[in-house]
Amino acid sequence: MSIPSRGTGLLTGRARTNRGMGTPLTEAERRERHYATESSDLDAALLILAAVAATGLLILLTSKK
Repeated sequence: MSIPSRGTGLLTGRARTNRGMGTPLTEAERRERHYATESSDLDAALLILAAVAATGLLILLTSKK
């Protein structure tokens, strides 16, 4: 897998808010940031899914009494 070319974050809306004052990221930093962003989105989705499932289970168990 390869990371997108430089400058595509501006078009997709994924660019850093603190852009580095003219100092570009190294290729290793770009790769780390690219893959860390994807996994954090997945982690957030799994956390929300787990919270909804736990809430549903609590409602189900409470309503059985």
